[in-house]
Amino acid sequence: MKKLAVTLLALLLFAGQAHAEAGFTYKAYFSFQGEEVVVRIQNDGKHAGEMVQIRDEEGNVLVEAQLIGFQGRQNVSFISPTGKAGVTMSIWREGADAPDDTALLACETRPGYSITRVDTEEKKIAITFDSANAVSKTPKILDLLDEYGAKCTFFLQGTFVKGNPEIVREIEARGHELANHSYAHPEMPELTNDEIIADFNKSDAIFTEVLGHSVSLYRPPSGSSTQRDRAIARALGQEVIKWDIDSRDGFEDSTLNTILYRVKNNAGPGSIILMHVYGRYTLDALNILLPYYIEQGYEFVTVSDLLLEGDTYIDTDGVLHAAAE
Repeated sequence: MKKLAVTLLALLLFAGQAHAEAGFTYKAYFSFQGEEVVVRIQNDGKHAGEMVQIRDEEGNVLVEAQLIGFQGRQNVSFISPTGKAGVTMSIWREGADAPDDTALLACETRPGYSITRVDTEEKKIAITFDSANAVSKTPKILDLLDEYGAKCTFFLQGTFVKGNPEIVREIEARGHELANHSYAHPEMPELTNDEIIADFNKSDAIFTEVLGHSVSLYRPPSGSSTQRDRAIARALGQEVIKWDIDSRDGFEDSTLNTILYRVKNNAGPGSIILMHVYGRYTLDALNILLPYYIEQGYEFVTVSDLLLEGDTYIDTDGVLHAAAE
């Protein structure tokens, strides 16, 4: 799926430089797999009656349509492909050597939940940190994680990555996982499809600039998401991760006892814990929680190491299970 994201971005850049005779009205569309999807195309009115094809990235024809006889938009519908998180669609006119335009079709399953926990008997827990600021506290957290051999996942805003490239590279160099937490923490449910994909592309660009590679996980800002941003995330190769334990360390009125109570009374095998690098008592809590769980035989791993391999499904509570054989 990472290859799909790179291919899409390259095609979008190419399409933006060329004069399109027939183009998609939007750069991102959302659909449920196996159900009808309607895309809108715009034509210049000079090719009335010509047939156009919408093809996927492998050249398969999704639908054929005849261009209308005047300049404007027209709807084209087809059944969304199954078994694919995303499709790079392109419009081809008869006899053309290159597509006129490209767009992303984000194909979600119905329903497509975020992952909150993993169903496993292994004593593994994933501590995750959302990071938007407080870069000065991050080195102390990294040192403590090193002391206990804990590996974690840091969900970073693009603005954090852009402003703190050295510490971002240091996090990865110490064996931790980096993931996407949007570029500037917008409310995703309020954005259009095109605005959502623009945010993902902006974050991907800064991660690639700083690290030399993309990331494979996404956490919605404030944990607030819809089928649309989850589908677009998966179409671009990023699995959607939330949490089952909110430590509440990022709240101003939180106390050390509150954090410890919420984690100790709820976290177990497969848990994903939400913490923040800027929390007032985060470091104090980690000083207690890390040895507490290690003494019980737990291992602290990245989210990707916690996720199950092979065929899986996500239940209504967001728990990731191995598919029944």
